[in-house]
Amino acid sequence: MLAARDFIVFCIVYLLLLPFRILPYGASLALGRLLARALYPLAKKYRRIADENLKHAFPERDEAWRKTAVRRCLDHIGVVLADAAYGGRRDDRFLKKYVVFEGDSKEVERRAFARGTGMMLIAGHLGLWEMLVWYTGFVVGGGGIYKAMSNRFMDSWYKKIREASGIVLFELADTALAVRHVRKGGAMGIVPDQNAGMDGLFIDFLNRPASTFRGPALIADLANAGMLLYTALHMDDGKIHVTITDLGHVDRSAFRDREEAVRHYTEIWVRALEERIREHPEQYFWVHQRWKTRPEDVQRYKEQRQKEKEQKS
Repeated sequence: MLAARDFIVFCIVYLLLLPFRILPYGASLALGRLLARALYPLAKKYRRIADENLKHAFPERDEAWRKTAVRRCLDHIGVVLADAAYGGRRDDRFLKKYVVFEGDSKEVERRAFARGTGMMLIAGHLGLWEMLVWYTGFVVGGGGIYKAMSNRFMDSWYKKIREASGIVLFELADTALAVRHVRKGGAMGIVPDQNAGMDGLFIDFLNRPASTFRGPALIADLANAGMLLYTALHMDDGKIHVTITDLGHVDRSAFRDREEAVRHYTEIWVRALEERIREHPEQYFWVHQRWKTRPEDVQRYKEQRQKEKEQKS
């Protein structure tokens, strides 16, 4: 029964996204924005989440600014959807026509890879992150860490779209394989700015402690790798402006232990991403409940686990 329902959902989504896989890129993005605006009145829950997140991130801004920011954020989600569905149609012509590298970004990337070590390519849910998934495979020839969808039909279909770029995908649970790939000198893309739940590190992010994945810094430490931050912003000129920032090479020798080193380098990529978000808040994924897990939730969870352990012994 569940498989049948998942298949029906997949068919509906496939048909809804079909125009984005046929239209030219610019028209596809315009349709995505139009669809987002049509659904805006129905998205009350997500408008509320976005407004609450913006209120904490930008306490100096008034309600009118937040209202505009929420609307622009949902418009941008339509663009992200269209860009993601466009997916595997990208090629060299797309790169030359639509992608602009800011400043000395390509030189930063060249110097980082010239060090000869593996590299963690970190992106956030800012701008067009799915374009960076394609870039990681098509241009860099790297791998990527992803979380499988619960709907196996959707997961298989979208995985094929991503793999069309040449990217080698590793499931979130395949950390050992990902480490091995980076240790051999490979590049590994990851979009880690989601709620990490009870097992995450609490790092201050946009004025609130956020449960944050250890993965990027931990893999870099285990594989003796460097870290680069990528952002791909869709600007008013119709181009995708890519900025590449070198976050350095993980060096644990300066720290007491691995945990301290991982926290330090996690804070580095979080701060760098935060800076970019503040420059272009309208292109961040504010509808995600990034701060859902709170430090006090983890404390209660640990106390409950300890209590259950004592009862069993």
